[in-house]
Amino acid sequence: MTDTGSRVSKARWQLPRWSMMVLIASLALNFVVLGVVAGSIWRVRAHQAPVRGVTPNLLGYAASLPQARRDLIWNATAEQRQQIRPFRRDIRAAREEVMHAIAADPFDGEKYAAAQARLAEAYSRARGAVQALDLEIALQLTPDERRAFPPWREQRRPSGQNLLDEPDRQVNERNQQAK
Repeated sequence: MTDTGSRVSKARWQLPRWSMMVLIASLALNFVVLGVVAGSIWRVRAHQAPVRGVTPNLLGYAASLPQARRDLIWNATAEQRQQIRPFRRDIRAAREEVMHAIAADPFDGEKYAAAQARLAEAYSRARGAVQALDLEIALQLTPDERRAFPPWREQRRPSGQNLLDEPDRQVNERNQQAK
């Protein structure tokens, strides 16, 4: 009698063969998904610039200089940098207006075009202020620092290409033909 009872308890805890196969397949699928996610993360991080958070422009370059040089340039351009902030607020407000205009129902093309024009004007005013700041920074740089800027910028330029851009190879070929 005890022999039969032990067989029943053993059989009760044993999984059917098909369910064991399902568990193994599920585990394999989990490893595949984990591998795809890990590979994607690794691939994205491999193509990022080594220094993150620095915009590849003259202001970002000045921020990457040694402390003494950075402080000198920062002090010389403090007023101009402060003048740019209102322009950035104007851009954000104009961008928000464009978003409201495009999402409006019914869509008003004239209102959208006017909002786009205000955004372009805000960008233009901001760009003028940034150009003045870039000039002031360039005037503060030494000749060696100015020569080091293009390779520094190229190293930090985001990978990928704007859909409206031409491939660099075509631009370089056209520049070579023009010479």
